[in-house]
Amino acid sequence: MRSLLAAILALFLPARGTHRPAAPPPSLPLTPCPTVPAPRPVITRPNAADAITSDGMPLVRPYVVEWERDEHDRRRLQRERRRAAALATPRKDYVPVPREVAA
Repeated sequence: MRSLLAAILALFLPARGTHRPAAPPPSLPLTPCPTVPAPRPVITRPNAADAITSDGMPLVRPYVVEWERDEHDRRRLQRERRRAAALATPRKDYVPVPREVAA
């Protein structure tokens, strides 16, 4: 059993210092590296085909408007949940008014 453990350790662990060479190998001479020119700044311009224009003015993209509408709905629902939790503390019922009726 001990010889099996010794064999496994010999595979994964380096040899002791007495088995290493006496002098380290000579180091390579340092050669200066050529200088690399600085990269040019990347200037990104929107493609004319990407912009939706009306009367010469760019409009907001539809997915931005949809995201803002969803964010507004998420905040409104969070307010309703908080209001319901606050009113549930003194044991009062809270029934949210549907958005269609409130408008």
